[in-house]
Amino acid sequence: MRIVFAICFVLGLYCKLPAQFGFTPFPRDTANSFPRFVDRLYYGGNVGLWVGNPTYVNVSPMIGVKLTRKFSLGANFTYNYYQQKYMGTKYSNYIYGGGPFVRYRILENIFLQAEWDKLSILDPNSIIENQRVWIDNLLVGGGFRQPFSDHGSFVIMAFWNLNETPLSPYPNPIIQMGFNLKF
Repeated sequence: MRIVFAICFVLGLYCKLPAQFGFTPFPRDTANSFPRFVDRLYYGGNVGLWVGNPTYVNVSPMIGVKLTRKFSLGANFTYNYYQQKYMGTKYSNYIYGGGPFVRYRILENIFLQAEWDKLSILDPNSIIENQRVWIDNLLVGGGFRQPFSDHGSFVIMAFWNLNETPLSPYPNPIIQMGFNLKF
């Protein structure tokens, strides 16, 4: 019973805070009061680099549009390159793809996110050399953002792949760090 009371109390405080500090959703009373499309865009992504043995390169840009102050949707793109030398043999692989995402801010710096990644990877079961296969990953999770300026923030996210298969390149849980501009 105490837990239910505590949750109701915290949610009640959260609902009252926007009125106290002047936070308002996008106005809906006139067509001209809604921010321009360009002003509702945000972008960012992840970049990773590991040089040596193994070598790993990751570039994952994203772009989103705020539909309301809390709800947004967008698209992400992914490119990963991996190379390793083992007992005189060099192995290399690359993964590419992307997909849509939806994001909902539950607090000012905490958000929930769901995304669908469609990735092209090498098929290790194929009898044809360098045969690629498309795999689907349905990722759900959330994240925390730490602003570093009025328009930029560092972001850390944790996801769970609901469609994990032996070919999935990401083991559960998936931790990502990056940046967003204008989010």
